[in-house]
Amino acid sequence: MLGEERREYILSLINKTGSVNAIDIAKTLDISETTIRRDLNKLAQKGLAKRTYGGAINIDSVGHELKFEVQKEKFIVEKKKIALAAAGLVEDGDVILIEAGTTGYQTALNIKNKRQLTIITNSCDIASFMGKNNPHYNIILSGGILSTYTHSLVGPIADWAFNNINVDKAFIGISGIDIKKGITSVDLAEAQTKKNIMNSAKKVIALCDHSKIGHIAMNFVAPIKSIDIFITDSEADKDFLEKIGELGITAVVK
Repeated sequence: MLGEERREYILSLINKTGSVNAIDIAKTLDISETTIRRDLNKLAQKGLAKRTYGGAINIDSVGHELKFEVQKEKFIVEKKKIALAAAGLVEDGDVILIEAGTTGYQTALNIKNKRQLTIITNSCDIASFMGKNNPHYNIILSGGILSTYTHSLVGPIADWAFNNINVDKAFIGISGIDIKKGITSVDLAEAQTKKNIMNSAKKVIALCDHSKIGHIAMNFVAPIKSIDIFITDSEADKDFLEKIGELGITAVVK
């Protein structure tokens, strides 16, 4: 197992169980404890986990938000698969809204060879990339207050923009999702903006890697039934997928 694959495996364990022990991982992978400790240190340096004596713990909590630069490194393989599936749902002539976020950005990277698209976003990164690489598309940036953590535009100006448009499809990111608690977000302003984004769309498409399933963030956004299509990766909880299917939500697993 290569170093990057090993660290992805370790990070996955941390997110699933909340904590890991270096000795246990070393035995499981049949590799030296020193190597595992180096892996844990690298994950901690990137802000993906918190180092403890003998191991590491999950840094996620209901009020914790990772910086964009850190978030984009988490589950990057899964995010790319999710994004590719999301981009495949875009059709010629669509008016789409891509919410700011790491998986939304990956989705933008994969939108190609489509005609007469209008792309609305609250992400300066997405708007800049799409404008540079797809100058024939109609690109609209919402405006708003810039969150330096998530690179998103939120607040009253963004909310006004989304309250006054209608789109065919909205691609939203997920901070936390739970059958009972619904869709949740860490930041209050981002929660409100996300709600307005969802209300503007004929079809809401959620982009969610498996680590967000079952996680509950501080601020309520909307009930799960507000989603039309849920795109996730192959590690997603099967019971959760079965339950959202019973709610009439189409699950796409990549």
